[in-house]
Amino acid sequence: MTADTTEGGEEKFDSWIAHNTTYIDETKQILSEYVEHQSFEKLKERVREDNILNKQTSKYRRDVLREVARLYIPSKGEFVETPLMRAVTSGVDDSIIDWLIYYEFSQNHLLYTLTTELLYPEYTAGTMYIEAGDIQAFIRQLEDDHPEISEWSQSTIEETSTKYLSSLKNFGLLKGVQRKEFAVFYVPDEVIAYVFYQIIGDEQSTVEEIVEHPDWRLFLFDTSEVRRRLEGISPRYIRYERRGSTERIEPEFDNIREVIDEFQY
Repeated sequence: MTADTTEGGEEKFDSWIAHNTTYIDETKQILSEYVEHQSFEKLKERVREDNILNKQTSKYRRDVLREVARLYIPSKGEFVETPLMRAVTSGVDDSIIDWLIYYEFSQNHLLYTLTTELLYPEYTAGTMYIEAGDIQAFIRQLEDDHPEISEWSQSTIEETSTKYLSSLKNFGLLKGVQRKEFAVFYVPDEVIAYVFYQIIGDEQSTVEEIVEHPDWRLFLFDTSEVRRRLEGISPRYIRYERRGSTERIEPEFDNIREVIDEFQY
């Protein structure tokens, strides 16, 4: 067992979102700068000393860089271009990039669990509003399988719940002030393609594995909506065929980087 897993081998939850805001615009600027210089040390200099983010205090500049790096920069020692970095510097519309940032942001284990196991079921059940108290109660329910939660103070759980809802509002899935309501939103085709290629990776996946993958729940898609959206990106990004009970989904490209390059055309 590592320090980041429970006794059952499951990844531990962390409450980092309690100290984090979404930083959507800052993420795009920092990742673009990182790709340009291909050096974390140079990036740090540009953020902290040259103040490319135009933030008044050095502490704020450090905090933003730390959080963005934690989320989206896998290595500070050597330059590694992630699919998100490639997309950010591809020149595609900001609305696409914002959704890709949301998708990668939501890979945090706690965020992923809250959205796929609480928010998605509430949405499909027709729930109108979600409040911080609902999130707090759900986190407490997770404590049996995740004893690390017992070490969190009540204020940490409250702040985590509030920041989670605020983040989803910033990304456009929710709206409202105290009580958050599900918003009406549209996920661009390019994002559907990106998620598809992230799901399949380098492995052979069945139609059921693709369509039923929990990543789609991050966008509040049920399986019928997933099929509709996959059909909508065929044949440009994938090859999708459905004839009666027979269904086939095959990639059009060898990897996600090729797909991102296609976004520009």
